Amino acid sequence: MKDEFYHGLDAEFYDELLDGEIDDLPFWRALLKTNSGPSLEVGCGTGRVLLPLLQEGFAIDGMDRSAKMIDLLNEKAGKLGVEVDVRIQPMEALNMGKTYPLIFIPGFSLQMVASRELLKESLHCFHAHLESGGQLAISLFFPWEELEVEGSGDWHLRKKIKRPDGSRLECHQSTQINTEDQSLVVKNRYTLLDKHRKRLGEELRDIRLLWFYPHEFHLLLEETGYHLLETYADFEYEPMDEFTPYAVFLAEKAGT
Repeated sequence: MKDEFYHGLDAEFYDELLDGEIDDLPFWRALLKTNSGPSLEVGCGTGRVLLPLLQEGFAIDGMDRSAKMIDLLNEKAGKLGVEVDVRIQPMEALNMGKTYPLIFIPGFSLQMVASRELLKESLHCFHAHLESGGQLAISLFFPWEELEVEGSGDWHLRKKIKRPDGSRLECHQSTQINTEDQSLVVKNRYTLLDKHRKRLGEELRDIRLLWFYPHEFHLLLEETGYHLLETYADFEYEPMDEFTPYAVFLAEKAGT
């Protein structure tokens, strides 16, 4: 299985890059409290969401397609003394060997699959891994701002990260939206510097995200055997509107 992204500086600095950019842990914690039994986190990455929830006593399995991210997760889990059950798998070929009352997908991971066909296969795989009446919670990103802003593709500084040894990472980012195939390419340029600001390395990573209109994704859920229960805006238990950039679709397995 090809590890297409999250295998270099983007994996090593993943937690620090997202720090302060997204505050979704309280939402997932509240959702897990409404479900019994072990849940499955799809796209668990370095354990940004998984490990704190495991520490709080929730029973959660994890999977991710990136071997590097899973290595980092296991390293963090070892330091915390937390036992984890995580697998390296692509979501479109998910095979955990059991079913769950809840599957949840933080971090917009579903939008990173290579095609709409594979995304649909992923939804079918999740369906097969849900218990009767089980729930699926999917976070989605809607690029409303990118659709409106002219000059798409311009570079800007996303974040500077400084570590205790004085080394630092600078991340510059640009986005290019395609309305024909409804995709968004996010380009990240990572520059690693030592404490004297001498360049130690540079990496360029492209991540292509599929995006959907809300009603379009609702129909896709129905086509793949789900009943939409609710949509939530910005990781709050509030209804989404036409300006919501982040949303969670909560659906129930409709068939047997």
